[in-house]
Amino acid sequence: MIISLIAFITISSQSLTVARAESDLALSVMSQKVEIDYGEKIAITAIVDAGIDADQIQAVRTLFRARGGSTIWSYSYPQFSPSSTGTNVLEVSFEILTGPGSYYPPGAEFDIEIEITDSTGETASVISPEPIEYLDPAYDWERVKGNGYTIVYYGVARSSVDDLIEKIDHRIPTLEATLGVTDPPNFKAIVFPNIQDATPSFPPVSKTATDQFLFAGFAQPEYRLFVQGQMNSTTFTHELAHLYTHEAVSSSFLGGIPSWLNEGLSRFLESGSSEQSNNRLRDSVRPDELLSLNHMQTIPGQRSDVFIFYPQAGAFVGYLVEEYSHATMADFLDQLNKGRAVEDAFEIIFDKPLYEAENDWRALFGADALPIPVATVEPVESSVDQADNTRVPLI
Repeated sequence: MIISLIAFITISSQSLTVARAESDLALSVMSQKVEIDYGEKIAITAIVDAGIDADQIQAVRTLFRARGGSTIWSYSYPQFSPSSTGTNVLEVSFEILTGPGSYYPPGAEFDIEIEITDSTGETASVISPEPIEYLDPAYDWERVKGNGYTIVYYGVARSSVDDLIEKIDHRIPTLEATLGVTDPPNFKAIVFPNIQDATPSFPPVSKTATDQFLFAGFAQPEYRLFVQGQMNSTTFTHELAHLYTHEAVSSSFLGGIPSWLNEGLSRFLESGSSEQSNNRLRDSVRPDELLSLNHMQTIPGQRSDVFIFYPQAGAFVGYLVEEYSHATMADFLDQLNKGRAVEDAFEIIFDKPLYEAENDWRALFGADALPIPVATVEPVESSVDQADNTRVPLI
């Protein structure tokens, strides 16, 4: 069911000084109406004082950008018409598509800019002082702040949220020490009451993963937020660690870091110990079933491999942190952030090749040593979308 909410946001008509070229235009946004068809689109109607008669306007362009560390502006040429409130006032209507092929996560906040070109070719623009937050209007969302993050939720008792914050705040110092991030931006956590309610708001993945509720949460580093089902401190810490990791190596994220490292850090930081991952491997995975790091560059698509991948990644990364220290891992990530290749950065910081450390770890589980790897990496086929989001499986 598509449920729409019409929210009227009254905005001060004070002019904002912005211009893409020298212009006598003086724009101000007088009011803004927002209608959200969740899972489909956001419809916006803005009343703009252009400072000139409507018949002197040559073109109107609307721009929007979701807030985050690496988002970009998109634009369109919307419908516009003179408003009944005055000859200098325009009604500008446009849409932000959020349905299939144009996914945005719940909690994304959009900045809106309106640009007007007059008949002489002069251009000016104004940014609306009210951002638009994309949330399902069917629910009464509440907010609580933790240490460097805000939880946006519904359908859960406030006492459960407070308990969660207490546990997460206790984990923050370990995240900072391991990842080397001491001054992160404020993150946002969109928490649903259960996995079934959360899954439709997750980014598109395989139909099997969706139908079987395979994943419990998704981090969206691009928007500095994550989405999860249930007030679960383990999932929460896992996804929050993804956001911290993105901040630690943000300059290298265009090329990405291997999934064994990204997911391994989050898995390890769920508790700050490799014990749980080690026990999972010893209880349910034979030594000859262990994956090679060479085949863990991306998350596997097969369900059986997924349930080996996560504990193995957590166990190996945990081994590195516990064997060499949290500060060493932070130094490793810093080298990656400076643009060094994973193998080069590893050897500089850990003083041994990555394959050698991998074989040392495999020996702890009675697994045969792997041969010295060749320069090329075999591609990993995956049926799960490898977009700019990270996820934690529901185990």
